[in-house]
Order: sequence, then C-alpha cells, then structure tokens
Amino acid sequence: MDITSTSFLSGFTTIVIAWLFMMVVEWVWLKPKKLEKWLRQQGFSGNSYRLFHGDMKEMSAMRKEATTKPINLSVSDSHHNIVPRILPFDHHIITKCGRFNCVLSC
Repeated sequence: MDITSTSFLSGFTTIVIAWLFMMVVEWVWLKPKKLEKWLRQQGFSGNSYRLFHGDMKEMSAMRKEATTKPINLSVSDSHHNIVPRILPFDHHIITKCGRFNCVLSC
C-alpha cells in the first residue's frame, strides 16, 4: 500500500508541475505572441516581442546617446525639435513604424 500511495503522490506532483510550467509558458511567451499576431492583423506595426528584456536595451542606448548630444537652440529655427532628445525611443518608433504602432512590454 505504501508503494501505491508514493507513486500516486509522485505522479500527481509531476502533473501539477507540468501544468504550472505550461501556465508560465503561456503567460510569458504564447499570450504576447498571440497579441502581437492579432495587432499585426489589425494593421499595427512595431518591434517583435522579445522575452525578458523587450526593448529596454534599445531604449536605454537611445536615451544615453540622446543625452550626450547637445540641443541646437538657434534663433533661426522656427521651432525647437526637442522630442528626439526627451523621448528618443518613441520618436524612433513613430518615424520607423508610423503613428499606429504597438510596443509590447512584459
């Protein structure tokens, strides 16, 4: 009787761990990919989903690059274009993908 209860308990534990693993895989990978596919079918464009870090590396690199360049505030300019300095990633996405785009984050 002891062997049966131990095998039942180990089988049940294996099933629960496999179910939890599949739930995490769906939450971390499958659901964002389905959302990305659905948004692309609707006509939205943007970067593809990347696991864990997403666009954070690209965002931080663009912000670092933007803050190292000085802002040109000459009097001859009719307007001051400061958006690339303040929001470099957003400006890049809008110029690259258009006004209707999606940015997926985890």
